[in-house]
Amino acid sequence: MIQELIHHTPVMLQEVLNSLPVNPKIIVDWTLWHGWHTSNMLRLFPTIQKLYWFDLDPNIFRETKEKLEPEFGDKINFQNRSYTEIQSVLWDEKADFVLVDLWVNLEHFKDWNRWFSTNIDGKLDMRFDNTNGKSAYDIVNHYSVPELIKIFEDYAEFTPKKSEEIAKKIVETRKNKPIETTFELKFLLNELGLGQKACAVIFQAFRIETNKEIDNVKMLLGEIPNILSEWWRCGIITFHSLEDRVVKQWFKALAETWNFSLVYKKAVQPTYQEIQKNRPSRSAKYRVIEKI
Repeated sequence: MIQELIHHTPVMLQEVLNSLPVNPKIIVDWTLWHGWHTSNMLRLFPTIQKLYWFDLDPNIFRETKEKLEPEFGDKINFQNRSYTEIQSVLWDEKADFVLVDLWVNLEHFKDWNRWFSTNIDGKLDMRFDNTNGKSAYDIVNHYSVPELIKIFEDYAEFTPKKSEEIAKKIVETRKNKPIETTFELKFLLNELGLGQKACAVIFQAFRIETNKEIDNVKMLLGEIPNILSEWWRCGIITFHSLEDRVVKQWFKALAETWNFSLVYKKAVQPTYQEIQKNRPSRSAKYRVIEKI
């Protein structure tokens, strides 16, 4: 029976469990969040000897470790760091199954200190780990017009003309005073005729740039051939078309070699029933590749 660690519905949990190889021993969960997939894998697969889990967010890391450690502490290797550092953690060990869930935790949208939501006024930040790195405030207030245009074209998929219009408006506005809060940026975008949906896309583009999300996915994909043991699998859940495109193309390239194969020809998507219970899951896609 599938169990949940907290009152939250993990995306495509059954599909993930169904995709695990037989008798896995070493697992990597690259985006733990609150341990929904991890706890169920450990309960349902007693052959698992060690599970490495990574989460960059220090708050979620601490809370989830406290929940998981009493039951699974002897099997989990806790890592409060980015999944891009996997090689320095695994060293010469090989994983039987790697799970990557690229969903942004809903808690981030409710935290006004993060500035993930267009509906909450707060200081611009948007980092998963808000103790390190460049924040959205730094990007909004210091990127040049060409740099901003690239963000809007690449991550929001706006036209060059619209991207330039937004970039110039931001640069012109910040000459008078820094753009410091969610609503200040949203008001600026509204002045350009952008509605709620377009604003959300712009905010998402800044979040992707702030956390280097696409770059990190590409780095992660480059590590997969080196960390998988023979005959085992990697599954990736994406929630953004850009991420899914990168994963799809990379998996396809690997599958064209002699030692990798796609487990599913097309991405697995949530059932109608799951979407009705958990609306944020509707954009999810799950792709799995295996080493043969």
